[in-house]
Amino acid sequence: MTESLHEHTTDVVVVGAGIAGLMAATTLSDRDVVVLEAGSRAGGRVESVRRGDYWINLGTQFTEGTGPLIEALERHRIGMGTLAGKKVALALHGKQVDTSNPFALMFRSRMTLRDRVALAAVGARILAAAPFLQLNPGNRLAKRVRAKLDALSASYVLRGIKSDVARDMVRSWSGQWMGCEPEETAATQFVVSMGILLTDPAKVPNFSLPEGGNQTLTDILAADLGDRLRLNSPVRSVERTEDGVVVDYHDENGPARIRARRAIVAVPSDVAIKILPGLPAGYRTAFDDIHYGRYVVVGFFTSEEGPQQWDDYIAVSTPQLSFQAMFNHAAALRGPGPRKPGGALACFAGGAVADDLFKLTDEEIVTRFTADLLSLYPELEGKLGEGIVRRHHRVVPFWAPGGRASLPTLREHLGPIYLAGDYQLDMPSLADAASSGERAAKQVLASLSRPAH
Repeated sequence: MTESLHEHTTDVVVVGAGIAGLMAATTLSDRDVVVLEAGSRAGGRVESVRRGDYWINLGTQFTEGTGPLIEALERHRIGMGTLAGKKVALALHGKQVDTSNPFALMFRSRMTLRDRVALAAVGARILAAAPFLQLNPGNRLAKRVRAKLDALSASYVLRGIKSDVARDMVRSWSGQWMGCEPEETAATQFVVSMGILLTDPAKVPNFSLPEGGNQTLTDILAADLGDRLRLNSPVRSVERTEDGVVVDYHDENGPARIRARRAIVAVPSDVAIKILPGLPAGYRTAFDDIHYGRYVVVGFFTSEEGPQQWDDYIAVSTPQLSFQAMFNHAAALRGPGPRKPGGALACFAGGAVADDLFKLTDEEIVTRFTADLLSLYPELEGKLGEGIVRRHHRVVPFWAPGGRASLPTLREHLGPIYLAGDYQLDMPSLADAASSGERAAKQVLASLSRPAH
């Protein structure tokens, strides 16, 4: 017996309820809009768990940048935990050192002379290029530097480097910030990440942690959509018609179809390829050129009391451990006055390290991470809560050398089908994803207001 097809119409259908899709739908809130999400929750790669005063971001870690994301946080009056005065550290040979102090980094971290020279060389290569990437993209010199870095692998910073410590640190940086190995990605993204985020996070506008975690915003946006957001509704295809689009999907009642005047597709590149039949070759190539970093994350709520050595650090790079970075979400709540008991820590492993961890059980991963976290902070013995494990096979988009050249194609719509995602902008981030969703929605609104020919 063939299942009956449920069919209805709307102005705009948004495919995907990550931050890009949610921002697109919010911008279209005055229109008849439907959002289809394959999963059982909205937010996509944004996920937070909460306990008492604390939270852990198990997906995207921070908010940063300017534009729609920050405006939405302010509009919904979501408190922004301050990271002013907070720092980044490096844990090496069992010693934690503040990376904002180059002297301390070089001479108090038990490095050999070879290690110090090698790390200085790596840092010089990164910092020599980073300022040019912060210039206006139209600047002629900036264009030349960017083109050169787009063609190079990030592993160029390791050329001639003999120090195992320096090589481990570079691989750790690449894994923790992009979820890939230096050989996999073009140098551009690596240089921006390391030149700005690691050396001086204060340079990133509005670098902060929303109170309650990043999911606080996505929960609010999803709630505002009400029944216009349809969870557990995987899309099979989005196809153009003479007067708009037809979207075939499944819901709790079986196969369903929406006919709409416009569609916004806000899903990862490999999903887009599957649900957009008949993609022009240029679009398929551009989607194929996008790769995604992968991560294993373990979050721990803690029960310590009194000041701790990690309180003033938002992140600690740990290249010699089973995880490559520890993020301290409670740093956003640490200010003047008595320190509240407890805390929230997230241990991240990316790239090839994550690939190996994927082969283990959750229990085995937690056991490894717990042992290494206690080796770094023995005072946490008996004060770590149960490890909360997440396996992310697709997180931060990145491009192989030469791959970014196809990217501009994906900023153009396919007739009534518009695209959105953090892959559209230069430095993929939560803020970029939000901006792309708003941008696509505004393009849709403009197209709907134009008279038909």
